[in-house]
Amino acid sequence: MSAEAKLNIVPDIGSGDVSGRRPSEAIAERKSKELVIAFAGPIGSGIQAVKERITEILSASSYQVHHIKISDYLKECISKKLISVTGEPADTGAERYIQMQDAGNALRVRQADILAEYAILRVAEIRTEKIGTEADDVTDFLPERTAYLIDQLKHPEEIALLRAVYGNLFYLFGVLSVTPRRESRLRSEGVEPNKISELIERDRKQPEKNGQQLDKALQLADFFIRNDHSNAEALGSQIKRFVDLMHGANGLSPTKEEYGMYVAYAAGLRSACLSRQVGASIMNVDGTIISTGRNDVPRPGGGLYGPESGMDDARCVKLEAGVCHNDVYKRNLLKDIKAVLSEQLGQHFSELSEKEKRCVQTLSGINVEELLNKIAEKAYEETRLSGLIEFSRSIHAEMDAIVSLALKGTGSTKDGTLFTYTFPCHNCARHIVAAGIKTVYYLEPYEKSLALDLHSDAIAIDGIDAGGEAGATGDRKVRFLHFEGVAPRQYLNMFTPSGERKDKAGKAIMIKIREVEKKVPEYLDDYRQYELKVVEHLKKVIEGLEGGGLSS
Repeated sequence: MSAEAKLNIVPDIGSGDVSGRRPSEAIAERKSKELVIAFAGPIGSGIQAVKERITEILSASSYQVHHIKISDYLKECISKKLISVTGEPADTGAERYIQMQDAGNALRVRQADILAEYAILRVAEIRTEKIGTEADDVTDFLPERTAYLIDQLKHPEEIALLRAVYGNLFYLFGVLSVTPRRESRLRSEGVEPNKISELIERDRKQPEKNGQQLDKALQLADFFIRNDHSNAEALGSQIKRFVDLMHGANGLSPTKEEYGMYVAYAAGLRSACLSRQVGASIMNVDGTIISTGRNDVPRPGGGLYGPESGMDDARCVKLEAGVCHNDVYKRNLLKDIKAVLSEQLGQHFSELSEKEKRCVQTLSGINVEELLNKIAEKAYEETRLSGLIEFSRSIHAEMDAIVSLALKGTGSTKDGTLFTYTFPCHNCARHIVAAGIKTVYYLEPYEKSLALDLHSDAIAIDGIDAGGEAGATGDRKVRFLHFEGVAPRQYLNMFTPSGERKDKAGKAIMIKIREVEKKVPEYLDDYRQYELKVVEHLKKVIEGLEGGGLSS
């Protein structure tokens, strides 16, 4: 397509009549009325019920709703023998889930985001079917209010592609549920009880890069829903709130949990730790944030280094070597392990009898050094060694938030609520228990945390009481709960007013979702096309000024 042809995509901008519409007015008409909503959630979390509620709400808001099921494509690939799975295609029980998981993994070997490409293909096909003969050029077609619901995503690269393609049209719903409820749903579907634990673990995270990475995918959600409500009405109320927020409904403000998690997220952005940015906040029983924390290097005199430290800033990234000390010492530890392996192997062979040495002569062609390196690296990757935090110079965000209160003496942690972007490690968990914190909300899981294993007497995770020491009761335990609500990544988009909140008489402006556009727009065309049209229009305006001048 030529540059001249591309200009025609944006209609009626800069027609030469300077009294005509401005480019901004014509561009506003190119706002997309489509929504692309995807779901991610652990097996048995009840995504179907969430889809049904959101379909009802969007349909009532004049959206045409289309469902795209990733499992349909997986079944098609199996039936066409494009990929192979163990056994005959199953329609029920654990085997059906296992075959779908294996099929998805097999396709991701080819390309990590291939299932997202399938979803995009279906969106394009559905839109093309709708267009029919109504438009000569697809780019000129203005889609009606349409929502595409994608069920479901299991890998972060799938989400990355959909966000890159659809921008502000795309929202990811993270659907969560406590393990007992998920197990109950799976049993009701006919999944064999002895297979449920295996399915849940396979679904959560698989070691292969092409495997399901649900934990990482969930972290990228825009909205989180805990699907453990006692009835469908409660679930529908939460979903309706999210839809209202997407369309700029007036009077919707953040919950205490949303505010607390956003403050924790914002605090984490101040971290310069080379490993990751983590933030935390502590809220008292009155709902007031009394402390924040981030993972960073402590400085003499109290507190952490920051940009205000200037030339004294001694965080790892600012030092001459510019390396993560935790990684350096872990790699040194790995070298020690390799040296011990080499020494022990050499000693073992030196002590062999002549007969035993002749038996191992067939191994003489093996590159021992290479073998040791492979064994050590494998041990590093697949054990807790790679996740050690012992050698880090940074204090953790949760600890910083607790220590800050001790440093400043401005409040008490007793019965408070702690918000942290990442599930606390076991070291922070024990300090949280000792500080008298009552509830912890987290967003990202941290699989290497031993918090529940080491402190089952004091911690209950997502409503699960793992049993504890005699005398420990459920209401005394610290509740670790997965966050529910608007994710920090969407906090400003959802809660910043998009227009006037009251009319001239001072009356609150209440909108009807079916009559308004989405709050955060996405446009149908490439920004370079708009740029060319604006430049063209401005040139014509200037020509008019130069020809006729300006009258005062």
